[in-house]
Amino acid sequence: MKPIPFLTEEEIQKLQEAEANSSKEQKKTAEQIEAIYTSGQNILVSASAGSGKTFVMAERILDQLARGVEISQLFISTFTVKAATELKERLEKKISQQIQESDDVDLKQHLGRQLADLPNAAIGTMDSFTQKFLGKHGYLIDIAPNFRILQNQSEQLLLKNEVFHEVFEAHYQGKQKETFSHLLKNFAGRGKDERGLRQQVYKIYDFLQSTSNPQKWLSESFLKGF
Repeated sequence: MKPIPFLTEEEIQKLQEAEANSSKEQKKTAEQIEAIYTSGQNILVSASAGSGKTFVMAERILDQLARGVEISQLFISTFTVKAATELKERLEKKISQQIQESDDVDLKQHLGRQLADLPNAAIGTMDSFTQKFLGKHGYLIDIAPNFRILQNQSEQLLLKNEVFHEVFEAHYQGKQKETFSHLLKNFAGRGKDERGLRQQVYKIYDFLQSTSNPQKWLSESFLKGF
């Protein structure tokens, strides 16, 4: 199908005025209309729960599909798996409805292809997207395709402890073992073991997970005086 141009700012304003003056019981707000039809720039929608964010996202996607965009060209990220499932169901229902209501043969064929491709569309959480991406391209950074995501805190703690003990032994038996022993004693307290040091390391690790660049923070902030 021949691509249909996106609405201009003037056309969006006219649409907002028409909606405001309509007799509909449930009207789109001016902000919703702007978010749905604006193109060619980044858009940030900030709204409280239950205010219609998913509706706006679905309408925006449907508008793009109706203008000739392929569903395979879109990456649609949701916060939860449940939201992704609901969005797919809403799109399936709306696309099917548009196919039935349209008299345009080219549009019907185009929407039919989008409906068929919907199950494989990139609609989901960032976790699911990155998991699929690594499953396909992970070999480039030496990640086996049969990797799995840690599902609970217990598994994460077991892995964290395993890595800590490997690093601990490497330093304890390394060239700077005397310096490392002094460090260990500083955090040992009455326990006289590695628990104090391990707790401090874990606290730093947990904080690093909230930074945008852990390595940069370590080198520029944490290790600045060394």
